[in-house]
Amino acid sequence: MKSLSIKYRPKTFEDVTEQSVTIDILKAAVEHKTFKHAYLFAGKSGCGKTTIARIFANAINENEGSPIEIDGASNNGVDNVEAIVSTANQTYVLAKYKIYIIDECHMLTTAAWNAFLKGIEEPAETTIYIFCTTEPEKVPLTVRNRVQEYRITPISNEGIRNRLLKICANEGFTNYEQGCDLISKLAHGGMRDAITYLEQCAGYSTDLSVENIKTVLGDSSYETMLRLTNTLVDRNEAKALEIIENIYNSGKDLKNFINSYFDFVLDANKYILFKNINLTNIPSYLTETTDKEININYTVGIENPLPWYNRLADRVLEIKLAIKNDPTYKTTIEAYLMKTCRGM
Repeated sequence: MKSLSIKYRPKTFEDVTEQSVTIDILKAAVEHKTFKHAYLFAGKSGCGKTTIARIFANAINENEGSPIEIDGASNNGVDNVEAIVSTANQTYVLAKYKIYIIDECHMLTTAAWNAFLKGIEEPAETTIYIFCTTEPEKVPLTVRNRVQEYRITPISNEGIRNRLLKICANEGFTNYEQGCDLISKLAHGGMRDAITYLEQCAGYSTDLSVENIKTVLGDSSYETMLRLTNTLVDRNEAKALEIIENIYNSGKDLKNFINSYFDFVLDANKYILFKNINLTNIPSYLTETTDKEININYTVGIENPLPWYNRLADRVLEIKLAIKNDPTYKTTIEAYLMKTCRGM
């Protein structure tokens, strides 16, 4: 049985959520058959880079044959690239264009990129390379200057929510409207993550109530974030660790919590600047109290709050980056919060 992320993966440009400028440019290239020999699709994980690359490749070849997909993480050496470049000039009998999609291309070594340069500069007439990456800054400038680069942007909460609503309706799930709203916020712009979360929750119960989703994905509640922030203000290491331990022991996703907490801290900064109680990232139905303004006023009611909250935002951003690919991220979070309690 196919996973929902595969079952509902876009097959055509029209299926893609948002990315309208990039899609329009690629569609025009297909219409006028004005193709470059190398493209770079860059953006955060789960926003559709590889999916758009596949759609573009199939459109170029009028759905004949298939693009040749290569994982840059496991084929990142110079020998791997030399093998690709040497076969790129061979005739491709399945379609007019031989199209390579190199995913996670930022993992290629410097020597591997140097080997690719010749293939990019002197390609066969019918060879096209499409590079996909979450970290374009790691792609050498000598390469980026020779490719046509497109930024695949994070998808809006509304765009994700609308896609989830359609999936839920098709799958016969129930009680899902507010649940889709919550998942769209927890996904932080990643459609693949959102659909994966949806499938996890549906595995627990096809009744996608907010309570059931909180049971599976975690309760990144406003009150928990307030409590952690007040603890950090008080420099109470033991209490900060206790909060993280409670979230972890309840089976909640700590990475989701840190992502939501970063949004919360940014909103606190905005509140200090503008006195605008617009905590858009924390849905109102997740809160146990009704008077957000009283609580946030207490939390930011320290002497000269803006510099402190600016530093806290920097620290939480450091945590987000540090735990991205960290298998022991719980201890990393704890270490950073202890460091925060000791002074920023």
